[in-house]
Amino acid sequence: MTEKNIIGIDKNLQKTIKKLAAWLDISQSEVIKKAITEYEKNFIFNKGEVEKILQAATDKIWAVDPKSKEIQLKLLQGSETIDDFIANNWDSGLDL
Repeated sequence: MTEKNIIGIDKNLQKTIKKLAAWLDISQSEVIKKAITEYEKNFIFNKGEVEKILQAATDKIWAVDPKSKEIQLKLLQGSETIDDFIANNWDSGLDL
């Protein structure tokens, strides 16, 4: 089912969409649909690359802040409830 929506685009993008629609002999909405589909495929294909970049950033942060790494790794293990985690890691200042 098609639903009409209003989106804001600049004049240059509007011209490009119209030009592509004319060249391909399809509607402007079909141009947008094909572009989004292609972008989505490209993003999913490159997902591994994104994951590598995110892991590299995580490694850098963990190198600077080992306590953060320890906490995040405990959370990833998931063996404790959040209540247990907080109780076991809370620095109350009441320790003797």
